[in-house]
Amino acid sequence: MPLIIQVSELHFASDDGIKVLEDIHLRVDRGEMLFFVGPAAAGKSVLLGLLASLIPPQRGQILVQGRNIARLSRKKVSELRRRIGFVPQGFAPLPKTVLENVTFKLRTLGDFREQAEEKGLFALEQVGLTAKLAIPAAELEPLDRTRLGIALAICNEPLLLLLDEPFGELEPDDRTLLYSLLEQIHSSGLTVVVATRGPLPTATAATCRRVVQLFEGRAEVE
Repeated sequence: MPLIIQVSELHFASDDGIKVLEDIHLRVDRGEMLFFVGPAAAGKSVLLGLLASLIPPQRGQILVQGRNIARLSRKKVSELRRRIGFVPQGFAPLPKTVLENVTFKLRTLGDFREQAEEKGLFALEQVGLTAKLAIPAAELEPLDRTRLGIALAICNEPLLLLLDEPFGELEPDDRTLLYSLLEQIHSSGLTVVVATRGPLPTATAATCRRVVQLFEGRAEVE
């Protein structure tokens, strides 16, 4: 299976010199579903930010679709970011309705109004929010707020979906529902990478998804 991400000898330190990531080696195949699991301050969010090209690498190599992101021009980095769906930790929607959140993003990316609405409706259907299109996004429960974050991340048909701590605010039953949604999105062929403190829903063990443990900046594949 072709690679979508390859990380070699990746190191990262904070501004005051504290090691965040140390000698990370990692490959992610196209169409794979992968979990980074580790305690707070293990480097999960930094690693996702590096993969999303939101944080410039310091040392080591990150290839996304064969392109070394450290060597890309600002324009090429911007283009790459548009192809990566990213749901940040503690995602907060805009003070608009559920549908308007998605169409606003698509309009800023250059879609015409009708195209933005069509793509927005499709993304919201994928995450199960078609019954809540006109609801103010601020009124959504935590699970539906995460669903909206995912809709925003996938509405422009990304090559990769990254999620930072999507299970954090959820009750156990909602964690299972969210995992089922991620499984559904992944089954369409999209590569999905999730960072979380855990615990993972029990369904992840049953489906044999790959788990990478992060602890004190080092990675260990289970």
